Amino acid sequence: MEDPDGIAGRRISLPGPASPPADDLIAEGPGLLMGGRLDLAEITGLTLEAVVPRFAGGAGVFVLERVLKGGEPAGETYGGEVVMRRLGTTFARAGQRGSREAFPPGQVIAFASSSPYARCINTGGPVAFREPDGQTLERLRPDGREVVSGYSSFLVVPLTARDTIVGMLAFARDPGAPEFGRRDIATAVRLGAQAGTAIVNALTLMRHRSIADALQRGLLAAEPPVPSGLEIAGRCLPAAGHVIGGDWYDIIPLDGHRTGLVVGDVMGHGPEAAAVMAQLRAAAHALADLDLEPADLLQRLNRVTATLQRFTLATCAYAVVDADGHSCTLAGAGHLPPILALPDGTTRVPELPAGQSLGLGPAIYGQARIKLPPGAVLALYTDGLVESRTRSFDQGILAMRSILAREHGHLEATCDALITSLAGRCEDDITVILARIPAGRSG
Repeated sequence: MEDPDGIAGRRISLPGPASPPADDLIAEGPGLLMGGRLDLAEITGLTLEAVVPRFAGGAGVFVLERVLKGGEPAGETYGGEVVMRRLGTTFARAGQRGSREAFPPGQVIAFASSSPYARCINTGGPVAFREPDGQTLERLRPDGREVVSGYSSFLVVPLTARDTIVGMLAFARDPGAPEFGRRDIATAVRLGAQAGTAIVNALTLMRHRSIADALQRGLLAAEPPVPSGLEIAGRCLPAAGHVIGGDWYDIIPLDGHRTGLVVGDVMGHGPEAAAVMAQLRAAAHALADLDLEPADLLQRLNRVTATLQRFTLATCAYAVVDADGHSCTLAGAGHLPPILALPDGTTRVPELPAGQSLGLGPAIYGQARIKLPPGAVLALYTDGLVESRTRSFDQGILAMRSILAREHGHLEATCDALITSLAGRCEDDITVILARIPAGRSG
């Protein structure tokens, strides 16, 4: 039964905890939703916890299915059935477990156009009634119909976000409780606006993360095959609060059992840095395919930066590992030096000719050739792994050398140990790649 004018506003007097004034429900419960809650289940739980049993004996949160599937709310009326997904329902009589079994979260329900639920969505206003329509009852599970039959007063209000309808909140009260009055309805409408805004914000963030994740997968190269005669492991993580970054590494198989290893770091974070990173990565990979010397590759890659829009600054290191010759040729462009961990537990930092960062103008780069005996680990990395607000890169490199000196097992485990020990709060993008010629391989 709709009640636009009739039921006088009265406070709830249900058994159990004392019922607070209606305004307190907004201040104490749903207001929490706007405090950075980003998970739909958490938002639903907070909403239900705020109203059951203090405001109603039962409540449910429903979102329009097309909104969940990515459709933008249009603020229009909808003819025919209204399809919604139940995010959660709680009835004091059934208890939490019984409510989940009788009214399973995630269930998609089509409400008939004549039902109070559809009228709430179509009109954008609250609807009070004494019992659900027959079609809705038929679509409930038998135990759900039994629970609903114990209530005598119902109310549905729209979930709104910026005056757009995205779903509804449903409430039920026991026969001994007052029916929903004007003040109750006003409170429920305000709750619908708060919960609706929180849900839309959560969905928007989820979609942004999904887009960024797709962008990340598209910008980064597919997992490269590990060349024969070489063990390799790598990690590439964005800075905290970002889902994409400007770091990268690449593995390029070359002729003669040789392998090119590239590690780069574009200044900045987020999609813009990642877009520049993708262009540099593609250029570096193409240049490596030409089988250039490391110094020559960096010189040409530096020239490429002059053709990139909105380019700022980047560092890069390129190494060519010769598994048969037990050696490695390296060059760096403003990048931190590599670390060599030897099988006897000692480590050293090979000296490389100084080379300016990419994007600062014309430059000439040098290179160095070092021995890479079987069992030794070559580590290339970005500054985000070793440097933080509380640790200089010199201290970080010493800590990294200490970890590499004691880790002689699987390279994947060594990568994990480095990230766990050094990454901390991921203040910056982090990349590390480890390469090792297996012990016992002869030249």
